Amino acid sequence: MSSQPQDMNQLLHAMRVQIAELTSQLAEIQANPPVATPSVEKKFNKKVEVVADPGAFEGDRARFAEWWIKLQIWVKANWEAFADDFEVSTAVLSRLKGPVAGRYAQVRLQECYTAGVWPTWDDLKKEIEKYFKPQAERDWARQQIRSFKQGNLRTDDYVTRFLALSIQEGNGAQAAQQKNNQGRQARQLETEQPDDRLHSLAGRSYDEIRAFFYDQQVNEMKAQGKEFGA
Repeated sequence: MSSQPQDMNQLLHAMRVQIAELTSQLAEIQANPPVATPSVEKKFNKKVEVVADPGAFEGDRARFAEWWIKLQIWVKANWEAFADDFEVSTAVLSRLKGPVAGRYAQVRLQECYTAGVWPTWDDLKKEIEKYFKPQAERDWARQQIRSFKQGNLRTDDYVTRFLALSIQEGNGAQAAQQKNNQGRQARQLETEQPDDRLHSLAGRSYDEIRAFFYDQQVNEMKAQGKEFGA
C-alpha cells in the first residue's frame, strides 16, 4: 500500500515537468513564429499592393501606351502568381473593355476556350500591340478615315465590332457578304457589285478577315491618290 502514494507522486512530478516543457515551447513559438510559405493568392495580393493594378483599357488608343506599359510591369511583378498561360491570358484580356477592345477580348477568349489553346505572354503582347498600339501605316490609315462614320461610331470601330459579332455568331463571311449587298451602310463594306472575294473568307480567322477589310481600305485610298505618308 505504501508504494501507491509514491507512484502517484512520481506521476504528478512527470506531468509537471511535461507541462513546464510545453509551456516553454509555446512561449518560444509565440516569441519567434515560424515563417509560413505564402499561398499563390497571398503572394499575388501582396504584390498587387506594391504594383498597382492598371485597371481596364477602354479602347482609347491615345491612352494605350501609358496603360500598356503599366500592365506589363504589373504582370511581371505578379509573374510567380500565374500558374500558366491560361491565367496570364485571362488576366490580361479581361482588362480590355469598351465596345471595340471589349468585343475583341470576348471573341479572343472564346476562340482560346474552344480550341483549348492559350497564347504565351510573348505572343499575346505582340497580338495586342498589333491591334491597339499606334503603328505608322495603320495609324495613318485610321487618321484618313476618321471622318467616315456609321451612326455614332468611327468606321474602323464599326467594322471591328461588326466582324467580331459576325465571327461570334458563327457565319462571319456570310454575314459580311449580306451586309455588303445591303444599303451600303459602311464605306468599307460598300462595292458597286457583290464582292465574290468575300466567299474566300469562309472559315478564316479573325485576323485574316480583319486584314482583308484593312487591305480594301488601303487600296481604295491609294486609288484616290492618298499615298502613305502623304
